[in-house]
Amino acid sequence: MSEQLGSGSVQRIARADARQLQALIARHVVAGWSFGGAAQWDFVASQGSKNLRKLDKFAAGAALDLGGDFGQAFSPNAEVRWKRRDDGAYDVLILREEGQAVDDAEPLRWWDSREERWQDYDWRTRGYANAAIVWEDGRRIGYLDYLAPNGAVQFQRLVEVL
Repeated sequence: MSEQLGSGSVQRIARADARQLQALIARHVVAGWSFGGAAQWDFVASQGSKNLRKLDKFAAGAALDLGGDFGQAFSPNAEVRWKRRDDGAYDVLILREEGQAVDDAEPLRWWDSREERWQDYDWRTRGYANAAIVWEDGRRIGYLDYLAPNGAVQFQRLVEVL
């Protein structure tokens, strides 16, 4: 399995409304795939797997279903992840390899315990020629690893359905 090394960025908006989240997806992901569901606030045990939204393709400009507690939208351009907060707003992460600035976002930083302060970080990425996450229906999702300063995998950014 051959590796490709690169760089990326992880940016965060700690409090976004639904309109802002839809705009982030439209601008950075553009068109791609999405899934999500309920795991906390909207979770209903008797509904079992119906608490989850299926992995579906969406077109540019399409409004996504943001129902539930979390979701992810991704394409080769970027991935936008969200978690609904208890106040109804969304905590959003934007992962991308292109360094385009995201309005109202801050770079995700790491705590440097030796210097006792927050540090900015240029995320290193690692991709693989044939690695993929196998979805329940057999579809494969290509991904990139986003590496923490110590080299450990911090995030797996979903890229495309193969």
